[in-house]
Amino acid sequence: MRDRDRLDESLRTIAKGAGIGFAGAMFGTAVGYLSRMVIARYLGPEDYGLISLGFAAMMIATTLSLMGLNSGVKRYVAYYRGKGDERRIKGTIMSALKITVPMSLLFMGVVFFGADWISTHVFHEANLTPVLLIFAVGIPFWTLTTIFNSGSIAFQQIKYHVYTVYIFKDSFKLIAIVCFLVAGYGVIGAAVGWILAVVGMSVLSFYFLEKKVFPVFSGTVKSISMDKELFYFSFPLIFVGILSMVTGWTDTFMLGYFCTSTEVGIYNAALPTSKLLGVVLSPIGQIFAPVIVGLYAKNRIDELRWTYSSVTKWIFSLVFPGFLLMVLFSERILITLFGDAYVSGSIALGILAFGVLITAMVGPASLVITAYGRTKIIMWCSFVGALVNVLLNLFLIPVYGINGAAIATGFSLALITVLHLVFAYKIGRVQPFRWSYVKPLFASIVAVAVVYVVVQYVIGVSVISLVVMLFVFGLLYFILLLLMKGFDEEDLVVMRAVDQRLGVKSDWARKVLRRFL
Repeated sequence: MRDRDRLDESLRTIAKGAGIGFAGAMFGTAVGYLSRMVIARYLGPEDYGLISLGFAAMMIATTLSLMGLNSGVKRYVAYYRGKGDERRIKGTIMSALKITVPMSLLFMGVVFFGADWISTHVFHEANLTPVLLIFAVGIPFWTLTTIFNSGSIAFQQIKYHVYTVYIFKDSFKLIAIVCFLVAGYGVIGAAVGWILAVVGMSVLSFYFLEKKVFPVFSGTVKSISMDKELFYFSFPLIFVGILSMVTGWTDTFMLGYFCTSTEVGIYNAALPTSKLLGVVLSPIGQIFAPVIVGLYAKNRIDELRWTYSSVTKWIFSLVFPGFLLMVLFSERILITLFGDAYVSGSIALGILAFGVLITAMVGPASLVITAYGRTKIIMWCSFVGALVNVLLNLFLIPVYGINGAAIATGFSLALITVLHLVFAYKIGRVQPFRWSYVKPLFASIVAVAVVYVVVQYVIGVSVISLVVMLFVFGLLYFILLLLMKGFDEEDLVVMRAVDQRLGVKSDWARKVLRRFL
């Protein structure tokens, strides 16, 4: 097969997986975000802050329980799938479960029995205790879900991850939370609804792996123990998980310590809103990882480099215009989604969005490093980022409050991703940047500038005007990309792959694009 054909094959694989992943992520993010809006509006910033602290505690304990083994499962299952070795595939998943299940039960016990002490001595919030007790129950179930879904993703079956996490969990969570809140159960009902969704998610993820992907428990294949290989590969990632946890949750916990649950609630309106920009990162990254591991296993390095570059351009082209819109309309976004009580988080929203933008510009560089098996590098990058994050939060939150937390988190996220890019280039001469980046950059600036001027000085700022101008922006952005010849041959390959996955026909659109290549 010619190099060009093989590159197209890799891009089609990623596009097909990312297509359904992106659709699912958009749906799940919207529904999950709606759950946060319901809690924030119905309960107010203080109780929403309690829910945010409880969720943070559950996710920290889950990260510690996983010990980086979910990344090991993705890597080794994908690798041995490429080799056709089913015994080691099964051994990899079983080895991961033997370690993570006992660890998750241990951390559940720590959070459950230490809930009262954590609430009163760390956060000085007695009302946090029952919330922590409820979220502690979800730790082993979220851990199991992560391992099961990692196995499915390694088989390039991202759709099952979408079904369990984005569709079932987020939909069930919203319905359950609304029912409990309407019934008058308040913050306790919101926490219970959240955990019921997590329990159901774990059951569904097990079903898909066992019945649709690879029979781990019911199959006749005898497993070959992968304890040693999995441990040595994942050992640095244990620290990566811990350090990523520090980077991801230090801001929330330090706000809880230095400030009040109200400020925690306001910040946790800005933080997930900024992460909406990164909704394209997860589905593309999930399917990108096993594809490049397969390319590395087959020594197709040039193809790996071009695939990484093309994927990063897609991400940047989608994220950059969203970043500009989010910064310019930050106040109106928070007021519309959460209410007037959260408008003080608008500056923090802009700062956090900038951190997400830097991540988008670099693309999934850490996955390239993982494909080369150099996980210690990721560990040290995470260590530097976590250290900087803690120090900045420690010094900035007492002075600047939620804006200080945003600066600390945004800067540390940007620093980590830049370090990943540097080492990806050093290891494999892999970097994503091409001159074609400039075209979506200028198209975004022009389109956003037009929309901003029209909204601010012509039709005025309102929910209706923002929605209408969002569609106008999308059309203008696309036309500008056409005129600037911002599409490549690889983009047509991606469109064709998405057509095949979604069962639609856009031959006319590709014919139009081809005239502007």
